[in-house]
This record gives sequence, C-alpha cells and structure tokens, in this order.
Amino acid sequence: DEKVLFVPRVGLDFEKCDMDMVKAVIPPSSDNREDQQFYDFWPKNKWNIPEPPIKNDSLGNTLSLIAQPGDIDLLLVPGLAFDSNGHRLGQGKGYYDRFISRMRCTADENKREEKKPLLVGVCLDEQFLDADGFDGIPVTDHDYIMDMVLTPTRTLVVAITSR
Repeated sequence: DEKVLFVPRVGLDFEKCDMDMVKAVIPPSSDNREDQQFYDFWPKNKWNIPEPPIKNDSLGNTLSLIAQPGDIDLLLVPGLAFDSNGHRLGQGKGYYDRFISRMRCTADENKREEKKPLLVGVCLDEQFLDADGFDGIPVTDHDYIMDMVLTPTRTLVVAITSR
C-alpha cells in the first residue's frame, strides 16, 4: 500500500499564522549516510525547523504537492497539553485549527468533506490531563477535538459523545 507523507510548512507568512502540508519526497535509504535523516538537507524556517523544499517552475508556480481536502487520512497534531475529552491546548496562534478547518471543507463551504482526517493528538505523559473532577482544557468554537490522544504510555480513543 503506497503511503504519502505530508509535513507542515509555516514559513510563508508569519503574520497570517497560516500553514500548509507539503508532500515530502523521501530519497531511498541508500542515498543517505547512516547518521543522516532525509530532512537534514531541508531548508530551515524562522524557528530553525526543517521544512520540505518547494519546487517551482520557471514562471514561479509551485510544483510541489500541497495537501488538499481528502489527501490526508491521519493528522498527527502536537500540543502543549491534551485532556481526556480530546481537548487540545496549542501555542495560541491557531495554525493547526485553521489547517484542519481547510482540510474538512469542500469547495462549497456549506458542505462537509466526507473523508475527514483522523485527528491524533501527540504529547508526553506529563502533558496529558485527566479531565475527571474538572472541566478540562477550555475550548472555543474554532477548536477541534481530537479523535485520539497518544502518549508514550497510553492511547485514548475519544468517545463520539464528547465531541
């Protein structure tokens, strides 16, 4: 089964706090030395995080594959904290919430895309809060609830009734 890896790119316009996902072209393992990863040669963004290089044609049009609604089956979503309701505390700029919103909408924004990506929050055990006995992480209308949360020691599948 052919899998495609998309990785985040945020360096386009920091004022808009927008991101997209770019298809990562991973060379065969024989092209890399043992001590190197495929992303070691990618350009680094403002925060020194490697991002996939963008290929353009001679007119400046992007040739790289940018993820569109329906392209992503599973989205790993980082966060500062998650709770047992699937709520997420991000960095506060809304990069992932805006991206998820775009991936879940069709060209007609009144209709929802049938193929929604599975949202999987990833964090350390120390970043996971059990919401029993308190309201959990506060969320607003534009925040997306995770379908699952993974830590090194637990896998939480969020009940549909809590969404």
